Amino acid sequence: MGAKLGSAKGGPMADINVTPLVDVVLVLLIIFMVVTPMLSSGIDVKLPLARSSTTTQDVGQHLVIGVRDDGSVFIDTEPVTLDTLIEGINEDFKENGQRSILIKAAENTPYRDVRAVTDLIADGGMNTMLLATEKPTDSQD
Repeated sequence: MGAKLGSAKGGPMADINVTPLVDVVLVLLIIFMVVTPMLSSGIDVKLPLARSSTTTQDVGQHLVIGVRDDGSVFIDTEPVTLDTLIEGINEDFKENGQRSILIKAAENTPYRDVRAVTDLIADGGMNTMLLATEKPTDSQD
């Protein structure tokens, strides 16, 4: 293994060794592939399907209010009651007032439970909310 320092005429070598660059890029790609699924915030629920929606990537920019099918409510991953929901939201907005509210309700959650949460949030003065859904795949249309 010798290093080629130049041509026979003594000039610099024009070839660039891209192997280290490719190695670094592949390692970064693997890291991003592993980390990206962990970036979604809130509790894990099976979301309902929607025929039309706007696709956005959830990378922690929203304040996630989770509603499970048993009626339990969460702010991000912390369980709260309906009585303490607005207090928890206000505390989070003191830290970062630019976040929007994203509601993740499980597919089988009764509508009355989701409506109770949205009404409570609206009564607290926050009228802009996003609702998380899944896009149907081609086989589900």
